[in-house]
Amino acid sequence: MKVGDFVEWCDQTNYPGLCGIVTKTTFTTDPNSRQIFVHWWDFCDYAAGEGWEKVRDVVVISAAPGETK
Repeated sequence: MKVGDFVEWCDQTNYPGLCGIVTKTTFTTDPNSRQIFVHWWDFCDYAAGEGWEKVRDVVVISAAPGETK
């Protein structure tokens, strides 16, 4: 996952439509500790804002051009 990727939260049952853009990433050799900073779009009646998320909790909807790091 890289900066500019458009991502969706994995749990679309409880958070339908929650998606956002990756603006920062952490670089680590441990894939379980990788995190991304996502600017979430508003969805339903809830404004999600922004925050650090685990990579495993999101799915890429549309990848930004360039190499994946």
